[in-house]
Amino acid sequence: MVLDELAEHYGRLGKKVLFEKADTLPFRFARLALRRAVANLVDNALRYAGTPVEVELKNGAGETVIEVRDRGPGIPPGEAERLKRPFTRLDDARSGPAGAGLGLAIVERIARAHGGRLELAPREGGGLIARLSLARL
Repeated sequence: MVLDELAEHYGRLGKKVLFEKADTLPFRFARLALRRAVANLVDNALRYAGTPVEVELKNGAGETVIEVRDRGPGIPPGEAERLKRPFTRLDDARSGPAGAGLGLAIVERIARAHGGRLELAPREGGGLIARLSLARL
C-alpha cells in the first residue's frame, strides 16, 4: 500500500517517521494523489517540526483517516484555513525560503476530490495534527 512505500522511502532517507496502520475497510483512492498528499504532510512536518513524525491510518465513521502528527511549534490559532490557500505561508521569518506555499493547498484539493477534508489542529502536549479524511465509497 501507499503508506508502506512511504515508510520505506523515509527509512532510506534516514528520517524518523513512524507509521501505524489499523486494519482499515477498503476505500477507493487515486494512488499517486494519495501518495502526494501524505508525502506533502510528512515533508511539512519534517521541515517545520523535525523528527519524529507519526503517521496513523485508521477508520472513521464512513471514512478512512490518515493523521500526520508532529511536536513542532504548530500553527497559530486562526491560521489553519488561511494556510490551505495556494501560495500562502506563515511569515518568512518562520518558514524560511523553502517552499512555495502550495503543499497544503494540494492536500486540500486531493481530500476534496476524494469526498473528504483536511483538518489542521493543535496537538495536545504541543505540535500539530494534520488529519486527512477520505470518504469510503
